[in-house]
Amino acid sequence: GSTGSWSAPEALSAPELPSRDAERGDPVMAFLLRLGRLEKNQAATTVLRLGFAPGLKAAEQEARAPFGPEEARKSFADLNEDWKRYLSILTVETPDRDVNSIVNIHAPRQTRVTTQWSRYLSQYQLGYGKDRGIGVRDTAQDLAATACADPRLAAELLTSLLAVQRPDGSAYHQFNPLSGEASEGDSLEYPDRYHWYSDDHLWIVLAAAEYLKETGGASFLERTIPLYPASSEEPVDVLEHLDRALDFTEEHKGRHGLPLLGFADWTDPFNLPVGAESVFTACLYGAALREHAAVLRWLAKRPEVEAEAARRISRAEELDRRYRSMSDAVNGCAWDGAWYVSYFDENGEAVGSARNDVASIFLNAQSWAVLSGFAPADRAATCMKAVRERLDTGKGLKLFYPPYRGYDRRVGGVTTYPPGAKENGGIFMHANPWAMIASILADDAETAWRWFRQTNPAARNDVIESWESEPYVYPQNVLGNDHPLFGVARNSWLTGTAGWMYRASTQRLLGIRPEVEGLRVDPRLPPDWEGFSAERKFRGAVYRIRVSRAAAESPQAVTVDGV
Repeated sequence: GSTGSWSAPEALSAPELPSRDAERGDPVMAFLLRLGRLEKNQAATTVLRLGFAPGLKAAEQEARAPFGPEEARKSFADLNEDWKRYLSILTVETPDRDVNSIVNIHAPRQTRVTTQWSRYLSQYQLGYGKDRGIGVRDTAQDLAATACADPRLAAELLTSLLAVQRPDGSAYHQFNPLSGEASEGDSLEYPDRYHWYSDDHLWIVLAAAEYLKETGGASFLERTIPLYPASSEEPVDVLEHLDRALDFTEEHKGRHGLPLLGFADWTDPFNLPVGAESVFTACLYGAALREHAAVLRWLAKRPEVEAEAARRISRAEELDRRYRSMSDAVNGCAWDGAWYVSYFDENGEAVGSARNDVASIFLNAQSWAVLSGFAPADRAATCMKAVRERLDTGKGLKLFYPPYRGYDRRVGGVTTYPPGAKENGGIFMHANPWAMIASILADDAETAWRWFRQTNPAARNDVIESWESEPYVYPQNVLGNDHPLFGVARNSWLTGTAGWMYRASTQRLLGIRPEVEGLRVDPRLPPDWEGFSAERKFRGAVYRIRVSRAAAESPQAVTVDGV
């Protein structure tokens, strides 16, 4: 038997560590470094270097290059300065240490890491290979949250996304960021379904709007970028790309006047047959129409030839008409009495209706009906009340209820998950900040704060044995209350939750929000706060913001100093 102990591990007295295949669990890499006996206050330094290179010869040259303690210290110092710069774009000081922790450090850190790596190389889902890659919708949402701190990266990613757009305006579902090769994703497994997703191209429109709000960089819209494949047509400018994206949705509507579902909308494994319509995509389209119209009106105010300004105003007015038409369609066919239905199947039957035995209410249809502005005030209040009563588990909001309890090919991959897991009625975290924003827009900031706090991983440090995830990272999903392991977090890092939570908390709850015309400060204080302070860097200026709860007739007083 082993003669080792915790205080004197056997491996430390061996000539070298054993090397063997891991038969289960997580594989690890370990090094045995012989530093000799260290006396009290004595230190020894060794440097381990991990890197990558395009080939063996380049790797050998890199490995032989001098890299000792001084180089390592400089690398760490440079890394530290880079993170300081990145995290200094917005800093807040609130009465809630968990809010400070997630807003100042963990959410922006996770968003940056996810934007650069997690969708390409992840321990949960690999993004490399001929038919894999990083998701178009995922990357669009990530870059919208990182544009404030890294606009250069945001512009690069936007360019890559537009380069995998088809001439008809739709987008491929994913692409390899190294080769630029695009694929149609899981839709290829269903030859009898559409091979495009109804939402991918619309997220690009929204991401471009967020980039412009943050930077004011209108010149980006003049860039010419090829369509996919590059040989299909001559390159077109960014504005033309965005126009084509909106036109694709306008030209692909079903019997109710709503956008066709395609293979899926944001809920990837919900795959109804050809002809189905998506209320979520209708609302996403509405949000994209509204945002792009605002961009066009902003552009029309800039110094340019009068004819070009008039053309942009005319296009904005056309998008306004489309917006009103889609709002009428959603409210005319999708209101179920207490909430909005989520889909109409290929036969025109509602899915997400009180008449359905399963999947009778969906979270996203309610959130996005409010986010898009389609829901009138009374319906917004009513559908968000249904969310509170039917989808709030106390540990997060479920995607829908009741869950499916058996496989149904007609509905798709969502039915392959156990009830309460992932998209099958689980707490899919990415959708929770959308509901938070919707709650604020429905004039219920108190509920939005409660939802934010109940999903904040920084508040999970003392319950880590039941949370089972890092207390500084948003997981992709939490098992819902229809699952026997209710409350257990799964798939950390691999999620757009961090970016959306960052935007929801900073732009809507704390109310420090970029718009194309400038920076807006419009906070919503929770009942237990007297105020907070913040510093925001925006378009070359530094704004120091102080918010205090004032007299009852004026709930919030805001002071902003620009530097």
